[in-house]
Amino acid sequence: MTLTERPARLLVVEDDDDIRALFSATLHRAGYQPRVASSGQQALDQADELVPDLVISDVSMPGLSGLDVCRALKSQPRTAATVVLLISALSTEQDREAGLQAGADDYLTKPIRPAVLLERVRSLLGALA
Repeated sequence: MTLTERPARLLVVEDDDDIRALFSATLHRAGYQPRVASSGQQALDQADELVPDLVISDVSMPGLSGLDVCRALKSQPRTAATVVLLISALSTEQDREAGLQAGADDYLTKPIRPAVLLERVRSLLGALA
């Protein structure tokens, strides 16, 4: 079954309750059914079960960072093909490079308008179809 034959499996990882709720609601309104995680470890646990097509993860989280989550996902055969969109308030070129070196497919800086988030999600999922 291809991505065009089933709903995309999305996972939103964000330790801030308000931002996590905003991202989740934005994706729901666009017809997606994302799962959510509030920590890096919770994200890895859910990813092992879900095998998401796309993970949207904050970079700066207590415990496992988004960079750690990205590296872990990309290093496991089951989740190596998962597309990772990192989101962060860290906005220097070095921060972006660190995210891409960790294996991220894209990197956005906060604040993020809902329309921009959806555009990136659709673009990244479209590349999988």
